[in-house]
Amino acid sequence: MQKVDFIKMHGLGNDFVIIDKRSNNIAITEDLIKKISDRRTGAGCDQLITINNTNNLNADAEIEIFNPGGDRAEACGNGTRCVAKILFDEDLNKETLKIQSDAGILESKKIENNISVNMGLVKNSWDEIPLSKEINTMSIPIQIGGYSNGVAVNVGNPHVVFFGKSILDTDLESIGPKIENHEFFPKKTNVEIVEVINRQLILMRVWERGVGITLACGSGACAAVYAAWKKGLIENNAEVKLEKGSLHINIVNNESIMTGPAEISYRGS
Repeated sequence: MQKVDFIKMHGLGNDFVIIDKRSNNIAITEDLIKKISDRRTGAGCDQLITINNTNNLNADAEIEIFNPGGDRAEACGNGTRCVAKILFDEDLNKETLKIQSDAGILESKKIENNISVNMGLVKNSWDEIPLSKEINTMSIPIQIGGYSNGVAVNVGNPHVVFFGKSILDTDLESIGPKIENHEFFPKKTNVEIVEVINRQLILMRVWERGVGITLACGSGACAAVYAAWKKGLIENNAEVKLEKGSLHINIVNNESIMTGPAEISYRGS
């Protein structure tokens, strides 16, 4: 097997193995993804991301995102911010980047020690999420004890958000896979459970599609704030508190802008 250099990074514990293919066009196979993503025998990660050269004159680089099972993910907010940190470190004078992803071109900015990314328009119509049939996306009829009906949104990938109390006591390990694979979601879905603390602060836990429970999820934080704002529970600019820290989400003209830390854990091969 050829030598594969990588960078291990994370955004609030949501961790990634990043492979730079711009100068070394490594073949990314399902077998390689599974080996590297394995937390016992590989580097271990929530997603593997490649940085690629791009032919798009409006983008600085292109990324591809893979879940540990080898399937593609359309969008990953924390992963995009981690890649942006690598690119910003290469050019310290740059303050804005454009990164091509399966979810479109995502604009990233350096804000002091944090990295922001504009995840683009949040979509809320049933066919854009997508759902298997026309349902009121503000009231998805899936029952979780102590929670409201779900709110379905698309932030480059599908999410369903539930609001309740005592989210730390909720058995997300059991609930998550059932909702991810529910018949309402033909492309499966990410699942967020959320507790509103005040008009500018929410707590969130997440079950990521194709991954499981993760410590953080950037697109999930965007989905949660958008859903809470649409329901009139919070302002359009709010803090999302996760297990290892917070992301700040601002909804502007229905676009979600996420800001938070992106850190290099180590480099390896």
